[in-house]
Amino acid sequence: MKRPLSLLANSELVSAAATCFIYLFYAIVLGASLFPSICLLALCNQRLSPLWSARSLAFFSLGCGCAIMVFFVSGTVVLSVAIRILSFGIKPGKYPMVSVTMVRWLVYSGLYNLAGRLILTNVPMSFLLNLFFRIIGARIGKHVQLNSWFLNDAYLLTIGDNVVIGGKTDISCHTFEKGFLILKNVTIGSGTLIGQRCYVSPGVTIGDHCIIGQYAFIRKNTVVPDRTTLSAIAGLPVRTVARIEKSEA
Repeated sequence: MKRPLSLLANSELVSAAATCFIYLFYAIVLGASLFPSICLLALCNQRLSPLWSARSLAFFSLGCGCAIMVFFVSGTVVLSVAIRILSFGIKPGKYPMVSVTMVRWLVYSGLYNLAGRLILTNVPMSFLLNLFFRIIGARIGKHVQLNSWFLNDAYLLTIGDNVVIGGKTDISCHTFEKGFLILKNVTIGSGTLIGQRCYVSPGVTIGDHCIIGQYAFIRKNTVVPDRTTLSAIAGLPVRTVARIEKSEA
């Protein structure tokens, strides 16, 4: 297995062929996601008169709008199931860049980005966003409001009840260090509010009823105690920030 993976990493020809194969797989998954919408458009087309009147155009436009909404639902389910299958069995740990786990991670990450840019970015704060991450394997509590789809490797993510995650906040359960893919769990306690555009690193545990201010950066493996309020330090020189961090330590 190591030899084919080494060829994949070092040969441009093999890498290009593998990329084409992966894109074909993506096309099949997207085709399955689009199938209900295509069926709806075909049904609308059958009901149109041969002469395109204003009424016919209005009916077809409505059908197109409905087809997009149907795609959001079907795509949410199909893409999340595909990601779940690809990530099944991958556990927290340290994996070489040339490994089966790394290949699986790259493939499902590509699907995740497709889902994010085609669907998830259009359905913030909705049951579809929560459904997507639940199917992937995220443990999400009751009354959770997600305004961001940047929840990377969400099958390693646990979110308690009544949590709010602000727009474009990035919660990452992975990092790359010295040629290794490192996967770690992230836990967010109940009643916690995370503001917009925050970054939560791998291995972080945030307690219950915390407030994480917008643009905050939480370093990897940090444990934030219950009822903590964190704020980003804005507009200060690097040396000043380092001095503040050392004094807090």
